[in-house]
Amino acid sequence: MSGTQWFFAVLLGLGLLSFWFTSLREQPPPLVPTQTDSSDTVEPQEKEIPLQVIEHSVLRDWKPNRDYRGLGLEILVSDEATEEELIELIQSLAGRREHVNIRVYSSNEAYRQEQRQSYGDAYKRGYLLFYLKNLTGRGPFDGLNEIRWMQETGHLPHKRGEKMRF
Repeated sequence: MSGTQWFFAVLLGLGLLSFWFTSLREQPPPLVPTQTDSSDTVEPQEKEIPLQVIEHSVLRDWKPNRDYRGLGLEILVSDEATEEELIELIQSLAGRREHVNIRVYSSNEAYRQEQRQSYGDAYKRGYLLFYLKNLTGRGPFDGLNEIRWMQETGHLPHKRGEKMRF
C-alpha cells in the first residue's frame, strides 16, 4: 500500500468512526402528552408585549472600530418621532451589543449636509440624536452608554445638548 493509499484509508476509517459515534448519541425522548386535572385553576399571566419600534430606514451601516460584533448606523425616521419612540428605537437596535454608534436623522437633506460638513437649516432641524455605547473595556469612549440630543430647531430643541445615560 502506498503512502497516499494509506492516508486515504486512515481518513476513511476516521470518518466511519465519527459517523458511528454520532449515531450512538442519545436521542431526545418522544413527546408524551401530559394529563392535566381539570380542577386545577390556572392563574392568568401577564405577557410582555414587545415594543413597536417606529419605522426607520438605514442610510449607512458599518462596524465601529472594525469590531465585527459592533453596530454602526445612520438612520432616517419621521420628523414627528417622539422622544419616547426614539429611545425605544435606539434600545431595540442596540440590543445587547457592547459597541454601538447610531446617528438619527429626520430628513435626507440633514444627512447629506452632515456628509458634506455643511450645517444649514436642514441639518439643524433634521439631525435628531447621536447614540454612543462602548462597554468593551477598550478603545475610545470606553464605558460610555448615552444618547446625545442634537436637534436645534423643530419639536425637540429643548433636548439639545442633553445627555441621557443608560
